[in-house]
Amino acid sequence: MSEDRAESAAPTLRDLLEAAQLSLSGPDPADRNLDREVSWVHTTEMRDPSRYLRGGELVCTVGISLHSAEDCSTFVDALAGAGAAGVCFGVGDGHDDVPAALLDACRRAGLPVLVAPPSVPFSVISRFVAESRLGTEIAVARATNALVPELLLSLRRHDSPRRLLDAAGQVLGCYFLLEPEGAAKGDEAAVTVPVPGLGALVWMGRGDRPEPALLDLIARFVRAAQGERDIEAALTRERVGQLLSLVERRMLLPDALSQLVQWPGFAGEIACSAWPAGAGALLSISFPGALIGDAPDLCMMLTAGAVEMPDDLALPTGHSAPVTLADLGSAIAQARIALTLAEHRGGRVGPDQLSTLESLLEQLPLAQLAPFRQLLIDPLTELDTSRGTQHVRTLRTFVACNGSLSETAKELFLHTNTVRHRLGRIQEITGRDPLQHNDLTAFVIGMWAADRGE
Repeated sequence: MSEDRAESAAPTLRDLLEAAQLSLSGPDPADRNLDREVSWVHTTEMRDPSRYLRGGELVCTVGISLHSAEDCSTFVDALAGAGAAGVCFGVGDGHDDVPAALLDACRRAGLPVLVAPPSVPFSVISRFVAESRLGTEIAVARATNALVPELLLSLRRHDSPRRLLDAAGQVLGCYFLLEPEGAAKGDEAAVTVPVPGLGALVWMGRGDRPEPALLDLIARFVRAAQGERDIEAALTRERVGQLLSLVERRMLLPDALSQLVQWPGFAGEIACSAWPAGAGALLSISFPGALIGDAPDLCMMLTAGAVEMPDDLALPTGHSAPVTLADLGSAIAQARIALTLAEHRGGRVGPDQLSTLESLLEQLPLAQLAPFRQLLIDPLTELDTSRGTQHVRTLRTFVACNGSLSETAKELFLHTNTVRHRLGRIQEITGRDPLQHNDLTAFVIGMWAADRGE
């Protein structure tokens, strides 16, 4: 990809051709149409997919529906009318070469044709485009996912800021300095981020510089590490954590908690949130008015009513609904469950996300879900593998279409009666009818268990 283009900009067709990992071939490199940006990748075998296009897509196909010159002309006219960027034709499945009629039609319409070899799935091309468009965000997310657990562990050990920076540098392959305020920076390659009250965080290293969001996150942890040197504050958080754990286990009445801990928020509605263990010092900086407790397995935070969570904390977190003091125990338990889900999904999970079937299944061990997979999904998978049938795919599509036979048929390019016949075969094989609500729910659980067990 050209270096002068923004890292998170949409790639062009030329970028795709030049990407060695894609192994695409195509038209004359001097073709100006190759400079078209690709908004997204759309895979289809329809003769007229225009209703699914919004403009700028690279349309991928293996040409199953392109048998005649008329088919090719209809296909290309639809793409040109919808403003597609180009065509990517996969050889080796439906056709050994790109049909000459398709090449002629694309040439007339000014649509470049890229050719994908059998070894390159369309999903690889789609992933390349997605990562090109979201390059910066993905790079920050990957680095954050690797970095945050190490920094949290450092906080739990009560490491000094210097040791915390050494841990960050080891993960990122660079070196960090913590310079006093006003200190001269002699290295022009260095990057600095202010750390209020401590000075400046200085990055030194080779290769690409970390994104500002990542440096700001490290600076926040440095402040937290410095705060951990305050032994009295750390002991207070541990004591609060012990008391909140007792409330959760119903070994301490919430009213008694309000007498043991002085916090003005007890008088009104309280929102409870649960965070990864070791986050207490970090939260104390971000939420100075909150009551924070460090327990061995998690960190709990109480706020007076719902509070807006900053996005730059980059930690999974679970939240309860606001409650009165009397219901604090259930709120802590709710936040703990939400944190477990957030650790699976990433990001923030609130009470509204706890009332779904998905959230319920995520809380159950795989052993409890195994019978659904073994009795309902495994027989279908074995049959599909041995005979080349598509029972599981049909079932997944039927669920995704909310049990609509017509929508399922449309998605699979089948007749409605064919879908009905497949669902009937599923009933014969498993003894459960996908057209019945309770049985369909059982199939959903089975597919969930199969996906988690992969």
